[in-house]
Amino acid sequence: MKINHIAPLIFTITAVMFTGCQSTGVIPMDQDSYMIGKKDGTPGLGVSLSNKAAVYQEANDFCQAKKLEVKTLHITTTPAMPGQLGSTELQFKCIQSGGTATPLVIDPNTIIEIRDR
Repeated sequence: MKINHIAPLIFTITAVMFTGCQSTGVIPMDQDSYMIGKKDGTPGLGVSLSNKAAVYQEANDFCQAKKLEVKTLHITTTPAMPGQLGSTELQFKCIQSGGTATPLVIDPNTIIEIRDR
């Protein structure tokens, strides 16, 4: 590969890494709920725990500024694959502290239908 072909390749890879890790920031949704989405700028396979942690940290900072706590409504994590960056999307509410934690219900990604014969 000639040197004049390497520079555009390096620029493209660098641009993808920096643009891929940006967060949407806190976006208001309906009924006092919010959403944050973030692409993972780290190339590789699987789920990036640091990306998921960064999304929760942003949500916690937002709610703590209101003297409230994060209540997760729904979280979707898409693992990175070759040619595709991973991502994390968190939907949450800010609630009064001191509440009891309820288990997070995660939607199944496979639905099995059982039929009577």
